[in-house]
Amino acid sequence: MAFSARTPLPPARSNAAAAPSKLPALCAIADELATLLDRETALIRAMRIKDIAPLQADKARLTKLCGTTLHAIDPAAPVSTALKDQWRAASKKLGDAALANEMALRVGHAATDQLVSAIVGHIQKERSSAGAYARPKPVAPGASRRPALAGVTIDRSL
Repeated sequence: MAFSARTPLPPARSNAAAAPSKLPALCAIADELATLLDRETALIRAMRIKDIAPLQADKARLTKLCGTTLHAIDPAAPVSTALKDQWRAASKKLGDAALANEMALRVGHAATDQLVSAIVGHIQKERSSAGAYARPKPVAPGASRRPALAGVTIDRSL
């Protein structure tokens, strides 16, 4: 519909109750994000790390959409009891999923840190024992004997 100079513009909505609430959309987004987080947590626990990467773009999109939808909600607008209950359920589900996801990520991070520390510790132990001066280990009979570098003293008195 084209507006001419004579056609008045439709009246602006000044009544907050007349505007549709964004809360049902927020509940749907929160539910979808919670489902995605539950899926990611299950993949982490199953050690299927390569399957997690494709979820990250959707997780970022839903998180951003959740935030923008939340900011678009008028806090002064009246909300029905049924809608409040729907939001409570959706936000509880999202909170539980986020907590479980965070714990799985923390456990994975801690396990990775311990593994890396163990590897580094083993390498450092191997390097320090190889470079230290110690009594040569006995060679088994019949095995070739490599000359070991012994301590060297240089006479500088000349």
